[in-house]
Amino acid sequence: GFIPCLGALIKEENGTLRDKERLTERKTMNCYSMSTPPCANTGRDEDSPCPNQATKACKDCHLVQVRIPSPGLKSFAANRLLAQYCSRDCQVAHWPVHKRDCKSKLLQQTWRPSWEEERRLPAFVTATAGLTTHGAKKYPWGNTPALDVLNLEQNEGCNFRGDLDLLFAASGDLRNVVKSLASLPADFSGNCNIVVNDRDLDIVARNVLLILVSFHYEPAEASVIMVHLWYSALLPEAMLSSLRAKLLPLIQDACSKVRDKRKDALLAKTWKCGSRSLRLVLRKEQWDQLPAYLDVPAGLSTDQAQRVRRSTTLAPHREDYRHRDLYNKPPEWRVCIMKFREDGILLPFGACRREFCTPNPTFYQTTSWPMKDSADPLDGWRIQEVMSKAPLAEKDLYGSLFLFLRDLFSKYCARLATISVSFQLFHLDATTLPASLKSDGISPTSFDRIEVSNIADNAYLGPRTMLSTFGPLLKKQTENPHATLIGLFLNAIDEEDSQSLASLKSDLSYLSRFLPITPNFVRRGDKSDADFLRLIFARDMVRDVDAIFGRYMKKHRFKEITRDAGLAMKSKNTIIPPFPMRLPKNATQKEFDLLLASAHTGSERYVEWKRLE
Repeated sequence: GFIPCLGALIKEENGTLRDKERLTERKTMNCYSMSTPPCANTGRDEDSPCPNQATKACKDCHLVQVRIPSPGLKSFAANRLLAQYCSRDCQVAHWPVHKRDCKSKLLQQTWRPSWEEERRLPAFVTATAGLTTHGAKKYPWGNTPALDVLNLEQNEGCNFRGDLDLLFAASGDLRNVVKSLASLPADFSGNCNIVVNDRDLDIVARNVLLILVSFHYEPAEASVIMVHLWYSALLPEAMLSSLRAKLLPLIQDACSKVRDKRKDALLAKTWKCGSRSLRLVLRKEQWDQLPAYLDVPAGLSTDQAQRVRRSTTLAPHREDYRHRDLYNKPPEWRVCIMKFREDGILLPFGACRREFCTPNPTFYQTTSWPMKDSADPLDGWRIQEVMSKAPLAEKDLYGSLFLFLRDLFSKYCARLATISVSFQLFHLDATTLPASLKSDGISPTSFDRIEVSNIADNAYLGPRTMLSTFGPLLKKQTENPHATLIGLFLNAIDEEDSQSLASLKSDLSYLSRFLPITPNFVRRGDKSDADFLRLIFARDMVRDVDAIFGRYMKKHRFKEITRDAGLAMKSKNTIIPPFPMRLPKNATQKEFDLLLASAHTGSERYVEWKRLE
């Protein structure tokens, strides 16, 4: 395994070179699987990183940690900062490295975007530039917080022991699957049949690998691997070698059995592991591509991979867009964000990155970075839950995310080991999925939950087509009165809202509780003023979204299309609130600041439907 403490590992190997490779692998994994973040002094000598756990944080930036032995020391969560060390000596030794971050201009409350300092208009206020994006339009990471699609407590009840059939029709990543299974009651004993579909092969392949990791590694080990396979641009060589040794033979064996099939033949393979199974349905040509997701492209070095990624995440012509985003963040978060844009490795801020030297092949199937420059692992998780896992270095944004995900994934993997669960993964256009499930003869054809992401948005299927496509797959009231179809409308509010002048006065009045606003400031409307531009952005957070979505539903004849699909829109959501991210009525400054700092506006609308009969 990867987890035992370093001292035990060295003793176990007894100073021999016989298992040197295995020891290196385990030492590598130990650096980021310890229960608390390691000492941030990672550059003292050839034996670095310092093997000690950190118990004290840098008091200036609250980003890195150290360990100062103390017989009366309480749990690491009792005292939170940002940089973490194990001793005063380590803190002093690491200062030449840490100084660059600790004294960064981004940490200053007085920091302003470059366009202000240069007294020019930012690029995004020109005629069309404000609508532009940069980078490839793939979505390996979710862009809305994960949800538990079951929420048994509010539906079937915590004592429910029956079987559950779940459909994720346009899944994207696995965050909703993970969240839902990790939230099952400890004594749940039913069978879970889970169908996961996405039209992007890259996403399907990544989901396959992540599920196989959860099957073939112990939970503590699997959770760390999942974090990095999911989110880190570079992996430790030992980690990729382990994945290739354990998972690649499974995939290659499946590929060898379909070698002589037609290129367009639809073929299925099932892997079983105890009470868990994974069935994958792909066309033969897609099976042929699958092994490549554990293979770094020939000739792609670490430096080349990082240059490719940084050409997107740190593109010079996108500086104004980055600064607009950073200006809405707490100072310490700005430094964390820029570090992640720089190295793309999801670890505590002060953790050693030396062993992360191999491009993550699930991202590098071509010579380009597959995501937009704004893509961020944080967008797929509730920031309040993430920060509840903050280490001693309490401002360490991505360190908090790492610890949160590691714990959640460990819980998810442990849960899988105690229940009967079968996954079926498809790579299809969502509109063809129902017919494929029916003809398949193995997959469930009716479900307790159907989660369709935002394909009901007009940019995709639209509400009518989505309902007519997936409504018939929902279990009838007689089978499960709690069966629910969950749809997300990401763009509806923006499409319907004209932000008329009539609401300007009330919007500004509300915003004045959180942002400094003066009459002259608003009248002047200086489009190079970062505070004015922040105000314009923040206005989206205080809209009357109930009224706006009401108009949207009327325009798109929700009552009619819902009835035609044999469904009824729930009068009260029981899975997730209609607007889970909007500001509460009596929002605090902290709640406002968190929403402003996120990638969300509070206008993300969830609708739930049930069968009429």
